[in-house]
This record gives sequence, C-alpha cells and structure tokens, in this order.
Amino acid sequence: MSGIYWLASYPKSGNTWLRLLLRSYAAGGAAVDINAAAPKGWSINARAVFDEAIGVAASDLTDREILAWWPSVLRQWALGRRDPAYLKTHMIAWPFDLSLGAVYLVRDPRDVALSLARHADRSIDAAITMMGTRDKIMDRSRDQLPSRLPQLWGSWSQNVESWLGALPFPVHVQSYEALRADPAAALTELLPVLGFQVDRAAIDAAVAATALETLRAQEAARGFVEAEGPNRFFGEGRVGGWRDRLTPAQCARIKADHGPAMARLGYLDPDY
Repeated sequence: MSGIYWLASYPKSGNTWLRLLLRSYAAGGAAVDINAAAPKGWSINARAVFDEAIGVAASDLTDREILAWWPSVLRQWALGRRDPAYLKTHMIAWPFDLSLGAVYLVRDPRDVALSLARHADRSIDAAITMMGTRDKIMDRSRDQLPSRLPQLWGSWSQNVESWLGALPFPVHVQSYEALRADPAAALTELLPVLGFQVDRAAIDAAVAATALETLRAQEAARGFVEAEGPNRFFGEGRVGGWRDRLTPAQCARIKADHGPAMARLGYLDPDY
C-alpha cells in the first residue's frame, strides 16, 4: 500500500527524537546511530527528487512555484512505492490525497523559543519574532543552494491550527510534554495511527535505546549531521525551562502572538 504517514511539528518540538524512537521500534528496539542514513521511505532528498520529477531545476523557480509543485512531486514519488513512507515535515498541513495519517507534535511555544534560539544561534527575541511571522518560509538563501527546498512553516500558531483543523486523514496530536513524561505510554497510543502493531517489549527497548542522554552522548562523540550552527542539536529536553529563562516581556510577546492556540492546547493553564 503506497501513501505517506506524516511525522509533523513546528521545529524544535521533538520531531527528531520521535523519528529515532520510531526507527528503533521498527527495528525491534535496536540501538540507533543518529548519523546513519534513514531507512528507505523515511526521508526524501527533496531537491534531487523535485528536479527529477518535474524536469526543471528548483533553483530556476520561485519559492511559491516550488511550493505549488511540491504536492505533485510527492504524489509521483509515493505512487512509485509499494510500502508506506514515514516523512518528517515542518510544513503547514494541506489535504494531500495520499496521506494515510499523521502524528503532530506540539510543544509549549515558550520552550520552543528557547530551543529554536539555540538551534539557529540567534537571540531569544529573534526566535520569538520568527515564530510570530505569518507565512514564514524557511530554507531559502540568496547566496547558496540549500539541499532542502523552501518550507512553508508559517507562524507557530498557523502551523498548529493547520494540523488541528479538518483534514481528510487521521491526526494524532501528541504533546512533547507527555512524550517526555512517559514515552512508552505515548508510543503505545500513537503507533496505531502510523500503521504499526503495538509490541510492548519493542516499545520498552526503543525507549531505552533512544534516551536523550544516549543521543547527546552520540552527538558529543561524533557530531550530528542535522546540527546547524555552533551549538549542539540535542539539548536538555526540559519541560518548562522558559520559567527561569524568559523575561516577562518575552512571555507577553509569545502570549500576544499565540494566545488562542496556546489556550486550545492547554498551555495557558496554571500547570504550564
């Protein structure tokens, strides 16, 4: 059966950790090498696939033209497969007809701001501005050709609302906070949405194999191919770190930008 299962999130919400958890689970709970190539069907070399599919170099197109063509490219690629694909995305959701299901990871935007600032090597204020920019397109450059195509992230609120809206495929909304608190319980709930059978022994093994301490140790020893800038990719994974890192003014900016979506997800409750 061809089609795509989406592992979706706004950036710095735990998507990479979830992908490694699932890769370990699919291998029976085996250890994972963070720098190993993803299994076939778990990633796309976006620019190469795009150029081959449409016969025109993406570098000759505008960002909006690339984004308009991308669903057709994905459809062609997915129909050429016998098995489902598991693809990470930070894009705003759209009703792609070959979508089989999705897990959408959400994280308190105040913690996202901290992680995004460290990942992008920018100030926290710059990260907050990025998160609040509607129709934000990333992976664009004026002076180099990125390997990845432009991605329509939108603002944090736009991204969240698109995946929580009405879509013609099942979406399991998974909070990063719950995933950190009990990854085994979270996996047990989300696996069926992605077409996996539930194997408790494999779940426990995958959770042990992908502990954040283990992933950080691998990165410290050998680096990580997805890391950008001078800072480590895998951080502490703290929940509620914003409480002692953000100023009242920064918290107010995030709430002003994203209050309705935060309230919808419970991030304005006293516990958060």
